Amino acid sequence: MTGGQALVRSLEAHGVTTVFGIPGTHNLAVYDALLDSPIRHISARHEQGAAFMADGYARTSGNVGVCLSTTGPAALNTLTPLGTAYSDSSPVLCIASQIQTEFLGREKGLLHECSGQSGGFQAVTKWWQTATTVEAIPWLVRDAFAQLGSGRPRPAALEIPCDVLDSAGQPSLPAPLEMELEQPEPEELSRACRLLEKARRPVIWAGNGVIRAGASDALTRLAERLQSPVFTTTLGKGSIPEDHPLSAGNTLLHPAGRAYLRTCDLMLAVGTRFKEIETERWRLKLPEQLVHIDIDPAEIGRNYGVSAAVVGHARPALEGCLELCRGEAAPSPDRVREVKELRGRIRSECRQRAPAAVELVECLRAALPRESILVCDLTAAATWCHHLLEVYQPAGFHSPWGFCTLGFGLPAAIGARLAQPQRPVVLLSGDGGFLFNCQELATAVECGLPLVMIVFNDKGYGVLRPQQMARYGRTHAADLVGPDFTALAKAFGAAALRVERLEELSRNISEALRQPGPCLIEVTASIPWPPIETTAGMFAQAEVSTQ
Repeated sequence: MTGGQALVRSLEAHGVTTVFGIPGTHNLAVYDALLDSPIRHISARHEQGAAFMADGYARTSGNVGVCLSTTGPAALNTLTPLGTAYSDSSPVLCIASQIQTEFLGREKGLLHECSGQSGGFQAVTKWWQTATTVEAIPWLVRDAFAQLGSGRPRPAALEIPCDVLDSAGQPSLPAPLEMELEQPEPEELSRACRLLEKARRPVIWAGNGVIRAGASDALTRLAERLQSPVFTTTLGKGSIPEDHPLSAGNTLLHPAGRAYLRTCDLMLAVGTRFKEIETERWRLKLPEQLVHIDIDPAEIGRNYGVSAAVVGHARPALEGCLELCRGEAAPSPDRVREVKELRGRIRSECRQRAPAAVELVECLRAALPRESILVCDLTAAATWCHHLLEVYQPAGFHSPWGFCTLGFGLPAAIGARLAQPQRPVVLLSGDGGFLFNCQELATAVECGLPLVMIVFNDKGYGVLRPQQMARYGRTHAADLVGPDFTALAKAFGAAALRVERLEELSRNISEALRQPGPCLIEVTASIPWPPIETTAGMFAQAEVSTQ
């Protein structure tokens, strides 16, 4: 078989059913092989879009998202999405072609030649390799999936020179490696559970690692066992249903959340890295005792000292805690009431300072079915939803929060919808971010995806205006001339609606959800942007407008 056929057969063997990409001169052997494969190919309009689609697919399905690109400029176009996936621990496999093997590193001036292509992948992946023979391709695909399925789930890249893709060979097709969950050490688990049992007022902080591990049920049962409130990070939203009586939401950086944390004597942190934006540059004061569960040993103690560490997959670690923690500590029976009062206070204070933002969140929640998936780009509306919108199911909330990447939203939403066609998918984007990858409207229309895209049009980069005013007293290059977004959507063949007052939003979302294909809602109502100078200010000083 050709190298292209060997690659496609290897992807089939690893359960891949969907790939995202764009054909090019150097990878046509792959596309010819796909014609004889059950794998569905989704044609993006830009390689950045293809890789973001693969990321959205991976985050939502829990499986590896695969994107294909040709050589040079196409491969480099995938680096920003791969960096986003790397920062947010998403398993994306990029397969890119290369120039002919004999010319690698010789700087002869070949078509698409890029001396730094391999180095680019090295910067944003946990694993990358180059296949130099047809026979090597299946084994490298197996290695890539093994890397993607073990440890922290970060992206991988495989380069294949175009002559290898076109050549014929006799490769064997090895079976995928059976990956076992990384089990925690019994001694580590025992020490952690002894501290949990002694704690009088424990609190849990759940991150994206809970969702990636499929550990939401175990987390919820452990919280009930300990009667412990559960806070989440932004990417941890949905790790416990946010209408659960012990769910405190993503509210730790609100002054009330900080004050509550000071009443707790132990934190169990699961699947979170304590990143800058989640801890206000590590100024968030944690309880005296910290138990940290994470699959990556390098993260233990990196940003906060720990009292006990459990290295391993979150699901067996939390299930092990359930086995060992019997609830003898008799925690306070009033903690459900405390959580209810805390969330009520936060909502009330936000309503006083930014009523439009709270109205927006309530309009969204009223219109969205419980099983909806919300995909966010970087915009004021999305930031309020990070903290105030309730999410009820795992993989129900996606944001490029680690890398803060504009342009993530639309293609990631397409990937999410393809991964979970039975769940409604709604995109929140600003006008600036939407224009980064608006061409992927064509992909959404081509695939007939019932996708709701809400674009908040404040005619500029709303996040930058208040920062510039706060620092310099004036703005520059933050205002944008943009299109009529409803006309743009219709030009691509999508349905479109316009909302000028927030009270119209719920009705229009309901109408958009009934559309058989993609529907864009342009919102011109002003949404206040929380200041970015300090993350805690997102709640406490929310009167800065994007206008």
